[in-house]
Amino acid sequence: MKKIVLIGPAYPYRGGQALVEAYLYQELTRAGYEVNTITFTLMYPPVLFPGKTQYDQSSVVPFSHPEKITRMINSIWPISWWRTIRHIRRQQPDLVIFVWWMPFFAPVYWTIARGLRGRTRIVYLIENYISHEERWFDRWASRFCLRTAEAFICESGYVEADLARDFPQTPCYRTTLSIYDCYDLKRYTRQEARRKLGVRHRKMILFFGLIRPYKGLANLIRAFEQVAREDPEVELWIVGECYEDEAKYRRMIAAHPARERIHFRNQFVPNEELEVYFKACDVVCLPYDSATQSGILMIAYAFGVPVVATRVGGLPELVLPDRTGKLVEPGNPAALAGALLEILQEDRTPYQANVRNLAATLGYQNIPQIVADILKKPVPCPTCGEAP
Repeated sequence: MKKIVLIGPAYPYRGGQALVEAYLYQELTRAGYEVNTITFTLMYPPVLFPGKTQYDQSSVVPFSHPEKITRMINSIWPISWWRTIRHIRRQQPDLVIFVWWMPFFAPVYWTIARGLRGRTRIVYLIENYISHEERWFDRWASRFCLRTAEAFICESGYVEADLARDFPQTPCYRTTLSIYDCYDLKRYTRQEARRKLGVRHRKMILFFGLIRPYKGLANLIRAFEQVAREDPEVELWIVGECYEDEAKYRRMIAAHPARERIHFRNQFVPNEELEVYFKACDVVCLPYDSATQSGILMIAYAFGVPVVATRVGGLPELVLPDRTGKLVEPGNPAALAGALLEILQEDRTPYQANVRNLAATLGYQNIPQIVADILKKPVPCPTCGEAP
């Protein structure tokens, strides 16, 4: 049995990256690989983390997380990096997969990858090559770290093209994020969900997830002026923990002509409460200024909800116009309003069917075959980094 080590965020850390690791673990163990997961004792230092907690405090864990999770990497303590290297060397894995999404982790990932050179194969599963809110050193740090890779597995064509420019000689395999169907706990019907939330109008737009500058929330609030003016039966729900100035949005809402139809909940939604929002809404809006792909999109599709998104990054690869949603140019509230009004006036049924058909084709099901292909290649030379 081939051994694989996964390195990245894992339960009890919260959020999309821990879920990525859980779905990856599931697919690889199903295929018969022996998989061990190594995660962090400290991921972000508190001074750098803008949220309230990095840990999953939900009362329900809806997904089967890896059985073997070893917490030993402190992102800012190099001694822990060398301990991790020794720990992995003792396991003698055939492959190590790093989950990459943030250049902040370049020093620790580079050190571990270099410490394993010549002993195993190094692969990066890449959601974002560069941060959504790129800083001056991000691209340099990413290039520096990712040159330790023998192969990439990327989750969008947008990222694949970006990697090809900087690493033309490194093989890059394609997959897509999994559909996050684990959150449907079957607790509510649509009508029950709307009653629980207190939705008073016939239609509901949902903006969900962490609120950060690149998410374009201000454009959605502006667009809702036109939506509310033309359709008196629509509510806007903004649900997610704010990683920037909450007061800015509170002021926009207070001055909004349809403020009584805007609901703003600044909170990280626990697993057991997520279902109610997606069951209640008619459309999910992703008004992003930049993106590679989106975990929120995968949650929406899991619930059969159509999406209005901006034409940025990898989103056009997964939002099919007039089939699973609508696409508009970023930074254009008028176009966003028009797309929302249009989709809210159309029959939901064809969209739901198209979403479910597309969802059935997405996910990490092809990763075991990708791994099998990578394992056919010899372990690179420890000095030159090339296959013997």
